[in-house]
Amino acid sequence: MSRNLVVCLDGTGAQLRAKGNTNVVLLYELLDHSDPIKQIAYYDPGVGTFSSAGAWTPLARAISRLGGLAFGWGLRQNLGEAYTWLMQNWAPGDQVFVFGFSRGAYTARSLVGILRAIGVLRPGSENLVPYVVAAYARRAGETTIDWDEVHLTSEVFAQHVDGKSTIPVKYLGLWDTVKAAGFLRWEVTWPFTRELPNAARIRHAVSINEQRAPFKEYLVDARTDGTLEEVWFAGVHSDVGGTFVDDPPPGQITRPGKNTHAPRLSRITLKWIIEGAIAEGLLVRSRAPIAACTVTPADATSKLHRRGRAWALLGTRDRKIPAGASVHASVNTRALTDPTFKAPTNVLWADPDWVGQPRLPAPAGTDQ
Repeated sequence: MSRNLVVCLDGTGAQLRAKGNTNVVLLYELLDHSDPIKQIAYYDPGVGTFSSAGAWTPLARAISRLGGLAFGWGLRQNLGEAYTWLMQNWAPGDQVFVFGFSRGAYTARSLVGILRAIGVLRPGSENLVPYVVAAYARRAGETTIDWDEVHLTSEVFAQHVDGKSTIPVKYLGLWDTVKAAGFLRWEVTWPFTRELPNAARIRHAVSINEQRAPFKEYLVDARTDGTLEEVWFAGVHSDVGGTFVDDPPPGQITRPGKNTHAPRLSRITLKWIIEGAIAEGLLVRSRAPIAACTVTPADATSKLHRRGRAWALLGTRDRKIPAGASVHASVNTRALTDPTFKAPTNVLWADPDWVGQPRLPAPAGTDQ
């Protein structure tokens, strides 16, 4: 019997906390964890959250965490850990769902990329994971990849189904992908993170108002078959993906009558991403998304956060929405009521029926 394998990869320095949780945490909370025969899930707190395992002294641990925040150190490790979990649990016929925010979204796209380039190693090959990640993931400054090495690695060590090693991904949900470059703009570009050919359906929520230069948007290559929905939303990076202190604490969003926290922009993107995943077969805790993801016009007009002046030292840039891009209808709602917010022009308006409860199929999963 096939099952859902759900991978949740959080942003830089993100983790479960009393206040200010990301949409990745909230989505993980909404999942149905009751039956491991039907669905299991993995959560990673993100680059720069914890120090590396080999950092023993307080100074070394601090440098390790700062390196993750500033340079993206640890991205390969996070990719390798998520890949190892999939390797240990995947079986032919399983449905893979991957979610990510910020640099966790880049890690998510890299995971999809490595599943395209190499596939999944045979069980018991944990010792080979660092080698596989190194074969796929170029370091900053490297401009070429040894495709002979990649193909040989896949041919010798990966599982093959019907003669193919590529693992399909059922659904990829992304909140405002930024590359793993780090704050000092050291860039990496790993294979298939633009085109994502093995991701059957993609929803990518992109921030309109983020201005920090190191947080440049990383868009997905266009598709013509309707399987990619890349939509721009009002707000800065963390308005789209969560983490501000007025975002809800854990455990509150799924309790009846407890969804009383202030309206917020990130709830709109949470609803949009999870609706798409449920339509593809993601199992959630009965009707929990109704409490967590019901949105109103007040969410569209809620606080648009600003970053402190210190970020200006790293440079600023306005994001430019491409002509013909899809923009969420909630953006127009905000523009009609906020004279300081200008609606984009020459765009396509997406999700016109966005207000209200999330669209759910017949109840799947059970409360717990």
